[in-house]
Order: sequence, then structure tokens, then C-alpha cells
Amino acid sequence: MRKIKKLIVPMFIVGILLFSCIPSASAWSSHGLALSYVLQNENWLDEYDNITITEYSYEDVDTEPYSPDFVIRYLEGSIGEKTTAKKILTTYADEPDWNMDTNLELSKLQILTGGSQGYRHQYYGLGFLRIGAGPKRAQYWFDLAKIANERGDLYWTFRFLARGIHHIEDLTCPYHGVPAPIGIIFSKIIKIGELTTIASNHHYNMEEFQGQQINHTNPEWLSVLNEAEPLDLNKVRSVTWLGQYAASISKNNVRSLWTIENELFGEKISNPEEWLYTEDPTFSFEGKEDVVERYNEEILKSFTNFATFSRTFLQYARINIGL
Repeated sequence: MRKIKKLIVPMFIVGILLFSCIPSASAWSSHGLALSYVLQNENWLDEYDNITITEYSYEDVDTEPYSPDFVIRYLEGSIGEKTTAKKILTTYADEPDWNMDTNLELSKLQILTGGSQGYRHQYYGLGFLRIGAGPKRAQYWFDLAKIANERGDLYWTFRFLARGIHHIEDLTCPYHGVPAPIGIIFSKIIKIGELTTIASNHHYNMEEFQGQQINHTNPEWLSVLNEAEPLDLNKVRSVTWLGQYAASISKNNVRSLWTIENELFGEKISNPEEWLYTEDPTFSFEGKEDVVERYNEEILKSFTNFATFSRTFLQYARINIGL
């Protein structure tokens, strides 16, 4: 028993240090754009091509708080006009990052995830510790989508699903499972400020690189989004389970990503100063083509999960909501 207690205390301390260095960041760049390629093979959604845009009217069931800065916007048209399921999903897959979850007091533990935004979009595990509401948030929007469908409101059915898929996709990002390899955590255990900046550098530069691959329509990346297969739906217990599972496997690539990033981006990425390669005119990938190729391959392992879990979420919704 004494040995267990001796282990629990340092594990808890390391957990606090690990979680407190997480930046409150979105996972992956351009959810909507990436999702648009996933949806190309979800042909069943084409049946929903004449949906009336309806005004939000879910105050009676949508009882969890929004940020005071959040404003519901209608970007694809005005209320009463027509839209499609695919357009709703791709337009609003980024909505949870539009100040929906900022400046809230949700949990005493949210300080360990960079604030309320991080708390609702992340899910971290270290031993017995579980911090973050990402999986439950995905389930919350799924449940609201089901209510909207029961009320005959297809517009908000798909808009709530867009919010839910955002959280599932967030949980497939490696740096939303752990901010750095454990060895790095221990090496910086008394320099949390440095660890915070270095972890942020790795996280943000990975997202910038990934975003550029999608924006430049890299065929290999688009192929992954088009062709990734969903999970076996018979094994999906709930949306919460799906999110937890995504988070549990996403963090496995952090060590290999970190190593390649040090090689590809150089010493600046692991210096205790904020640095982004797209804002550095002196940075170039010239002469590092082989490293770029390995980096592509490593990120694609996780980005395959982005497509797999997105497709699984939608097909699970189709069956369990009755679309």
C-alpha cells in the first residue's frame, strides 16, 4: 500500500505539470475543408439537398453554457432559404472554435487544459487521471441532433452534428492527447514556462504544416480523406466511447512526431520562444525533402484517424438518429 501511495503522488504531480502546459488550441487546421473531402464518399447525404434554414429554438434542451462572446451566425444563407446537409456540415464543423467555449467557468480542472476552450475540446489521461470533456461534448451535440430530428428540424439536426464531429476530430490530434513525450516532460519538470512554449511550438507548427497540405490539395492527403474506412459500427458503444477511443490512440504518435519536427524545423521549434515556420522568412524546407516525406507519413497516420472517426461518427448518426 505504501508503494502505491508513493507512486500516486509523483504521478499526480507530473500530471499537473503535463496538463498545465497544454495550449488552448484547436486541433487540426480547417475542419470544414478537410471534412469536405471526407464527405465526397458519403453519398447518402446527397439525399438531403433541400433543407430549410431555421432559426435556433433549443433553449429548453440546450442548457449547457455558451461563451458570452459567442453569437450564432448563418453563413450559408438567411433563415427560410435552402441549403444542403453537406454544406451545413462543412460550414459549421469549425463552429466550436468561434468563441463558443471561451471565457467560461466549467471546472476547477480547466486550468490544466488552458481554460474552458481546451477543457471542452481535449481529453487527457495519465494513470487514473482523466481531464477534459471532449468526448462528452461530442455526445452532447449528438443528443441535441437527435432531438432536432425528432422535431422535424433537419437544419439543426445537421448543424448540431457539425458541432459534434468537430470534437471527435479534435480528439484524433496527437497533441490533444499529450503535449510532449514523457521524457521531455521530465527534463523540463522545473521549467514549466519553457515546456509550455516548446509544446505549443510543436503543436502549432504541426497544424500549420497539415493545413498547408490540405490547402495545396496534396493528392496523398486528399486520398486519405476520401478512402479511409470507418470503424466497425457494431463496436461503437456511444459517441462518448468513440471520442475516448480516438483520444486513447491519438497520443501514440507524439514521440515520433516530436523527433521528426526537431529534425525538420531545427532548433527554433524547441527553443523557449514562440516560433512558427510560416512566419519566419529565413526558414526553408530546401534540402530536407526526405524529412518532409517522413513527416508527411507520420502525420498521415493520425490524419487517417481524422477521416476514419469522422466517417464513423456520421454513419453512427445515420443509424442511431434515423437519417
